[in-house]
Amino acid sequence: MSSLATTVDKHIREFMAGCDGLMFNERDFQMKLAVSLLAKDTYDDVEVEYYIPNSVAKGAGYEWSSDLRLDLVVRKGAEYVPVELKYPTRRVMTDIIRFGKVLPGVEIVKNQGAQDIVMYNFWKDVRRVEIVRSLFPKAVKGGLSVMLTNDDYYLRGPRPGTICSAFSLADGRSAVTGTLAWAGSPRTAADKPPFTLGGKYSVAWHNTSIDNQSFYYTIITI
Repeated sequence: MSSLATTVDKHIREFMAGCDGLMFNERDFQMKLAVSLLAKDTYDDVEVEYYIPNSVAKGAGYEWSSDLRLDLVVRKGAEYVPVELKYPTRRVMTDIIRFGKVLPGVEIVKNQGAQDIVMYNFWKDVRRVEIVRSLFPKAVKGGLSVMLTNDDYYLRGPRPGTICSAFSLADGRSAVTGTLAWAGSPRTAADKPPFTLGGKYSVAWHNTSIDNQSFYYTIITI
């Protein structure tokens, strides 16, 4: 991993450790992290929704029909670090203060479910960063795929032999590489084709607390 990617990784971990308010959704996570990185006064720019046309990505083996939009791209000089984010959650109800008034029992974080699709999309993000690195090798020397969640399903992972077991994010999983594919032909897989990872990756989860709620995060370096 490049020294710039290492620095971004460090600052993301600091953000996770110091986050003092629940985030409503992934866009909220994206924007708060972008602001936090900019506030470090280390980088020249942090962009959100960094767009690469599908026609360009296809030339590097991009398996999907959508355009490639990266959640964050951090720049220092002529080097860039793409950062992909996932924020799948279980429901959290809590009191909040708005305009000086306490609003009791507000659903701040929703129950998202669909863990099989989330796991697929996380490894898809890893593949997307690999593709970006292959397209722009001089400018992109490393990238990150990040998940923050309060759903401990991801730490346990699916049971072996289930349709989504290839996409497991179980804590301690190692040597994730090669082709990842659904087992059988589930309806879920209709627009989610198999894809092949070029690198070899391991999954390690870390604990953090946000507004007295237990959260977990993992960061894959690419």
